[in-house]
Amino acid sequence: MMLKVPVLIISALALILVVATVFKQYQRKILWSAAIILFVGTLLLIGFGVIDPVGETRPNLPALTGIIMALAGAAALASTAEKLHARNKGKQNETTTQSPLYEPASSVAERVILPNRLDTELARKVFSRAIEAGFMEENGAHYEWKLSKALLAYMCGRIYCGDRSEYSDTDEKSFWKYGSSGFFPDAELSALFGQSELGQSRQNRKDLAVPQKSHKIDKLFE
Repeated sequence: MMLKVPVLIISALALILVVATVFKQYQRKILWSAAIILFVGTLLLIGFGVIDPVGETRPNLPALTGIIMALAGAAALASTAEKLHARNKGKQNETTTQSPLYEPASSVAERVILPNRLDTELARKVFSRAIEAGFMEENGAHYEWKLSKALLAYMCGRIYCGDRSEYSDTDEKSFWKYGSSGFFPDAELSALFGQSELGQSRQNRKDLAVPQKSHKIDKLFE
């Protein structure tokens, strides 16, 4: 009788470990569920008097042994669940770090890629020079413009519409003149630079004086 309870507990623990090994995906849940059931079940059996650790005249050694083993088994299952979870998590992190399929987001998923309508040789050249000059920078999958919106519209107008700066001897200043191409890709540029109404900013300056510091933009085209 003294050996019957420990044998049953050991058999139950072994069975739980086998099930957890087979269903690795739910390993942690299985072990924790078994640990909680074993712990709470043991306390309930003691509380309802089903297991009596104290006999009429002396301690009930088989019952005490079973209780101790059940509680120790519950603790062991919970500890094993956390150890296996930590080990599996460590392996996943190591695989993620070492696998060549995982590249930095900035080099793949967040690299700035010009849409077809904006991807021209002149655009690539001017954008590259603007980055080198510190006028803009890559920010994820977009560009972040550092100067005024009017200067951004002026640069984009020069790239995509052939806009130009025309100096007037009479007024002794330069004016913003539209180029031959009337289409300004407002939606694409607004998305690329994260700014709204670039087209409206360009429209507001038509035939008016070029924005301040426009000479810096002109140098990008030289």
